[in-house]
Amino acid sequence: MKKILRVVNSLLFVFFICFMVIFFLTSYSKIELTKLLNVLCIFPLIMVPYILDKIKIYHMDEVLLFFYYIFLLLSLVLGSILDYYCKIWWFDLFTHFISGILTSIIAFIILQENGLIRQDNKRFCVLFFIIFTIGIAGCWEYFEYFCDKIFGADCQYVKESGVDDTMTDMLIATLASIFVSIYYLYYMNKKKKGVIYERRKKEVTSKRK
Repeated sequence: MKKILRVVNSLLFVFFICFMVIFFLTSYSKIELTKLLNVLCIFPLIMVPYILDKIKIYHMDEVLLFFYYIFLLLSLVLGSILDYYCKIWWFDLFTHFISGILTSIIAFIILQENGLIRQDNKRFCVLFFIIFTIGIAGCWEYFEYFCDKIFGADCQYVKESGVDDTMTDMLIATLASIFVSIYYLYYMNKKKKGVIYERRKKEVTSKRK
């Protein structure tokens, strides 16, 4: 499975590079400033996992790298550059739902790296998943706001929806985090029951002996 994902991730990396070069060369004369910036953002964003690995901050495994690339494909390439956010009404909601799942997974990894994923720490973990996701979603909305102010764009669709787009995006990401939290609790409870069952099985076996 890891070998397949490694190949897929390599193909996605090549796709991003090719897309950036081809789109830039074919659309440079008529491309909008905001789209041009989005295209130029592709390379530094796909290099983030490798930079983190090189400076020994974090090594992203193939599964997380795959989800990261898929999120970039959905949000940046299809959504922002190819205008799927405008062409498909639910695409923005779907992308923010995926972002909520991804940020929750990142929150899980942070806790796991610090030895905080424990049976006695489940409530804190759930709270951390949700707050971390809300924080990242909020930072993204800050980023869009500053882009709008600096470049005169309307990434947040303020002219059309007021604050509805911003709040909906954050709520959808939070909802995704809640779903991840529910699955986490289910997984931890199932794991606890498995441990208890194995312990009782060993006790029964030892008594028979």
